Amino acid sequence: MPEGVVARVPDEIKKDIEFFAKQEQTDKSSMIRKLLVSAIKQKRLEYALSEYATRRVSLGKAAELAKLQISDFMEEASQRRIPINYTKEDLRRDFRAVFG
Repeated sequence: MPEGVVARVPDEIKKDIEFFAKQEQTDKSSMIRKLLVSAIKQKRLEYALSEYATRRVSLGKAAELAKLQISDFMEEASQRRIPINYTKEDLRRDFRAVFG
C-alpha cells in the first residue's frame, strides 16, 4: 500500500510542480509521483554507472542496480563514453550460466 511522504520544497519548485501538473492536466500529487519516479530512475542509473566506471561492480550487477537489461545499460555507458569492462572470461561465465 502506498505510504505518504511529506517534504518541504522551495516556492519555485512548488510553482514548477503546479505548472507541469496544469500542462499535463493532472493533479499535483500525480505530478510529484511522476517526477519522483523519473528522478529515482535517473539517480539509480547515475549510481550504477559510477560504480561500474570505477570497477566496484560488474556489468551485470551495474545493470541490476540500474534496473536495466544489460544491453540497455551498455548503451547508457557507451553514450557516456564509459568503457565496457567485459572480458572473454565474463562471456564464458555468462554462456555457462545461460546454457549450462
